[in-house]
This record gives sequence, structure tokens and C-alpha cells, in this order.
Amino acid sequence: MEIKDLAGISEPVKRLIEVMAEGCGAVSRPYLIKKNAEAKAYEIRVISEAMAESRKLLGGADYEDGKVKMMGSSETPSPILSLPERVANRSEYQELRKQQNIESVCANAAEELANKSEIPEQKPEPEWINHFFDIAEKISTEDLQYWWGKILAGEITKPGSFSLRTLDKLKNLSRQEAENFVELGKYVLSNKNIAFYLDPKEYIFKKDNTIGFSEILDLKEAGLINDSDFISFSFEARTSGSTSNLLYSSLILFFEREKDTPEIGNQVGVLTKAGTELLKLISVQPDMEYIEFVAQKFKREGMKIAWAPIIENGENLFIGDKTYIVTEEPA
Repeated sequence: MEIKDLAGISEPVKRLIEVMAEGCGAVSRPYLIKKNAEAKAYEIRVISEAMAESRKLLGGADYEDGKVKMMGSSETPSPILSLPERVANRSEYQELRKQQNIESVCANAAEELANKSEIPEQKPEPEWINHFFDIAEKISTEDLQYWWGKILAGEITKPGSFSLRTLDKLKNLSRQEAENFVELGKYVLSNKNIAFYLDPKEYIFKKDNTIGFSEILDLKEAGLINDSDFISFSFEARTSGSTSNLLYSSLILFFEREKDTPEIGNQVGVLTKAGTELLKLISVQPDMEYIEFVAQKFKREGMKIAWAPIIENGENLFIGDKTYIVTEEPA
């Protein structure tokens, strides 16, 4: 399909088309004739049409009822073929399947980018693009195609978000492992570049019957959790008037010192770099009971603890009003 002009298409979707062209040749030089493309539905439909010529044979991405979806192929009976013909058909089918996988991943990326208005000038690195599509063509599970679409959109929005090593870790991730990671993500805290969860025996295993010891082991084997035993995460000793912070979901926790406090440590499990990068794609509802548990674990005499929402306004982030947490004084 030849597309004449890109006028009317948002910058993030344009960038997606460019990345597709560089990564898999689905769009050689994307052009589009459309004087008035105000509807996001039109943008997503353009992606569907530009993805591949194989659509008639095996289906592709389409836009219907406000959603991007993949179209199925029609099945027709085939006569008995010679061995060379069967080899050729098998090869063609495999290539079509790979293309359909790529289309599905890109359709999910298009949906993810539909509400974005701006992207940086920097583009994903060519090596990253090539490696991504080498993996994407083999992702045939719908749930995982959704994840890989979010990864592609995330890299387009912020190049460097996902390393090549992370892609290699995630390419063997099963659907069940992905679901387990989402569950664990409900309890992950972060401080600077470290993402961790408190000893699961103390809260997670008691409150969440979907995450147990075996699921933790599976996530370690998948390369999302550090394989070592629990380590001690500590707030350094601080003087009166200083504050430490932790991030949790869409909230920030404040640990405010009203007097000098010693080092504060707790046993934690740590996410790997791949796990930390994948965590960016997860949106979880904050567990307020868990926040109270965390506050109690880090509580020290002479400390006040509060939480506040992190509010997104376009490309900017703001911190909302604080809510102080009532905790018991440590023994």
C-alpha cells in the first residue's frame, strides 16, 4: 500500500510508522493524504492499513467500535500438494504468522500512543529497533503482544527506557509469569533506581493468595527478581528536619524527622534491571493497608509519615496534598 502524506497524524504515531519501517519494512516510506484527521480512530486505522500487504491472507489490525483489534483469517480447504509445495507453503505461513504477530504488537503500540501528543527528538536506536522486531515476530500470545506493544510505545515516548538486555529477559516471559509480576507489582516500592518489596512473609503472603513462595521463585528464574536472598534496605541516619521518600504506585511517601534518627533498615527483595524497567508499564491501585504496614515498618521515634498523590498534568508531574498516617510508636 502506498501512502502519500503524513499530514494530520500525531507525532507519536508518525514515529511509530517510522520505527516500523526501519524495523521490519512493513512501511517503506509512509505518506498519507488526509486534510482533516482530528479523530484518533483515523490514526489507528492508518497504522492498520500501513502494517503489511499480508492482511488479506492472514488478517491484520483493524479499528472498530473504538478499539484496535486483530482480524482473523478465512480458512479454505487445500488440495494435497507436493513436498516442495508444502515446504513453500510452510515457509510462507511462518512468515505470515510472524508478520501478523508484528502487526498485533504495533496495533497495541498505536493504541498506547493514541492519547500522546508529543515525543522527544531522539529516536530509538537502530540496534534496539532491529532487536525488538526480531523478538516481536515470535510473540503470538495476545496478552504478551499487549505487553510488547506497551514496551514499543514506551521506547518511542522515552528512548532508552528498555535496554537490550531487558528485551532478552522478557522474550521468554510466559503469560503466567507476566500475571504474577503484575500481582507482585502491587507491593513494590522504589527509591531512586532501586525497586523492592518487603519480606513477603510479613504481608504479601498473608493478604494476596495469588502470590506465594513458588511464584516468587518463578519470577527469580524469569530474571525479574534478584536471585539472591533478601538484603537490607536502609535509610541512612538523618538529622532533625530531614525527609526521606519512597515511591509506591502513584503515591509518594514522606518520612519526616522531628529529631535525629538512626539508620532505618528492613529486609527486602530486589527487582532486577529488567524487572524495574518492566514495572514502568504496570498501573496498580494503591493498597492503603499496605501503605500503613510500610509506614509502621520504617517508623522510628520522632518521625512523622505521610503520603501524597503524584498528579500527572500533560508532561508535568505535581505532588498533591499530604495525608499523615497514624502509626504506633516503635517498641
